[in-house]
Amino acid sequence: MKKSKLLVAVLTATALVGGGALAGCGHSHEYSEDWKNDANGHWHVATCDDLKEGDEGYTKDYAAHIWGDDNECDVCNYKKKETPPPPTEVTTSVKLNKTELKLGIGNLEAELTATVEGGGTVKWESDNPEVVAVNEDTGYVEAFKPGAATITATVVGGEASATCEVVVDNGYYLIGGPDAAWNKVGVFGQSGVFYFMPTETEGIYKTESLELKKLGNFQVAPVGDTSGDWWKKAFNGDYIATGDEVLIKNDGGNIAVQKHGMYTITLDLTGEKAVISGVCDEEIDDSGVEEIYYLIGDANASSGWSLLETAEAAGDYAFVSNGDGTHSLTVELTRGKKFQVAIIGNQWNGAMNESAVPRNLIGANGTATVDTAYKLTWSNGSADITVGLSGKYTFTLNPDGETNNKLSYTFEQTDDTETVIEETVLHFYIKGSKVTNNWAQITTDNYELKETAAGSGIYTMTIAMEADDVFMFYSMDVGVDTGNMTAGTVYIQAQHLAEDITCVVKNGTNLKTVEAGNYTFTYDSSTQKLNVTFAAATEE
Repeated sequence: MKKSKLLVAVLTATALVGGGALAGCGHSHEYSEDWKNDANGHWHVATCDDLKEGDEGYTKDYAAHIWGDDNECDVCNYKKKETPPPPTEVTTSVKLNKTELKLGIGNLEAELTATVEGGGTVKWESDNPEVVAVNEDTGYVEAFKPGAATITATVVGGEASATCEVVVDNGYYLIGGPDAAWNKVGVFGQSGVFYFMPTETEGIYKTESLELKKLGNFQVAPVGDTSGDWWKKAFNGDYIATGDEVLIKNDGGNIAVQKHGMYTITLDLTGEKAVISGVCDEEIDDSGVEEIYYLIGDANASSGWSLLETAEAAGDYAFVSNGDGTHSLTVELTRGKKFQVAIIGNQWNGAMNESAVPRNLIGANGTATVDTAYKLTWSNGSADITVGLSGKYTFTLNPDGETNNKLSYTFEQTDDTETVIEETVLHFYIKGSKVTNNWAQITTDNYELKETAAGSGIYTMTIAMEADDVFMFYSMDVGVDTGNMTAGTVYIQAQHLAEDITCVVKNGTNLKTVEAGNYTFTYDSSTQKLNVTFAAATEE
């Protein structure tokens, strides 16, 4: 036994001999031999039978513990309770059921789930909610338009997280057609829109059966592009399947059907070039419905460019049916005014522009004189028809005629024309960023694209140009008798560049030189094609 225990035992035994007396009590008490204890000390408790009320808890020999090397009291053997170490933080990590997700028009919704090792919940967030939104509590994702987004799940109250990259494929819809206003689709799910849905064959999409009116224009456009340049990404009449018996490319370059009916349109993206085809599910007999055509534009002095719903609103500018499928209109028009031919109540569907007029009548040699047949011209930067001379025009419209031969006319210059129009001839001049220094209009001989012979319609010039010069040709009307010069309505730009030209390239609507040297331009107004040849500058 340790010395300390021995000493305590002797003292205890001595204290118990003869017992002890309670204060106020006339007798001695006996005490237990066993120790009572707690974390702070130990003591003996009185155990005699004649304890009075209030004396039963009497104690003696209270003392603090005497600790040995083994954390046990040498007197009462009470074991010291060790303080547990502070809890350590549990390491967490997040794992998602998907790290990459592909959505598209056929599957716009999905649900992501997260597993949190170490316990806890997550909050979800999208870095591009306009493309893909996510419910912050459930991980449910929904695609709105083509694009990409990163979905992040982060442990609540912590920093651990995981991400999923979501890509939304292009979705296509039919623009025009039933929607004669040509409303652009910014996001998936807009009401009244005919989307191209996936089929069992990957890369082939179809619409549901939809109603298309005769000559109703449409294109196939990607969802999400609502800019003015949406048509650059869309598919027009150039993408109609070879040999398709249902769809036609109309005068405006759009897609159309020749008969009123219900149609299913197919978009095939499996090849290098998109292909569009159609099936007529049901023809609709509208022989009892008369289509009324009218002139729309600033040439229409009554309603201008307003789209009309009634023949009464068109007034003097409405065509009259001849009963044989053709329509006629005689109307006074003013030089310089522009117009197209539209259908009452059909907005721009079926509208006809300058391509509906035979090319050999539109600016064939660039002149607009009283003694020639060229009374109509094409318009700057648009497909509008422009009135070349003021006077009385009698139009004959054949909607089912061949391409570029649907709107013929005769012309009569009237004596009551308010403005006497000077006889003019069209001249072309070059202007550009370098050749005329910041697009200045210079009408001297060395900048003129000259007609090779009067009435030939062939214009040519050779001029030295620098590399990367953006340029175009513009027209000026020059008075035959007075030499007065006024701005014309004709541009020669990118759309007129002949095929297989390499020394000049298209630059937006304009043209651009590839390298410095001498350029020879030849323009044929009958075909509206610009040919270019190049010769390197010789060193002196």
